Amino acid sequence: MSLAERIITDAGSVFLNSDHFAESVTYYPHRFGTQATPRVITAIVIRNQVTVFNPDEQIVPEFEVRVANSATTGISSEELNTGGDQIKFPVRIGETATKRTIQLMTEHDDGMLVLICR
Repeated sequence: MSLAERIITDAGSVFLNSDHFAESVTYYPHRFGTQATPRVITAIVIRNQVTVFNPDEQIVPEFEVRVANSATTGISSEELNTGGDQIKFPVRIGETATKRTIQLMTEHDDGMLVLICR
């Protein structure tokens, strides 16, 4: 097994393991003119990040979400629609989950995507 194959495997079995850091979230793809089906995926949600938007200096929570680069267990980089797709997760552990829009993808490789949600 090559190093790249090992990293892709580890992304799912180690980092996105719900027994460790990951949790179940719901991914809502947005496709213009078609009905896309939401699906439950595993993700690492990094909470309590805030961003200040100018010129109003409005403070808005921002979340980093890490998912597998996979159309079955996560979100594939090919299908991602930033600004349209949403992920539903609780702002705080134990609270009711709410939808957040995927604003941008800050990093990606064959194993994982790093997404910013607001």
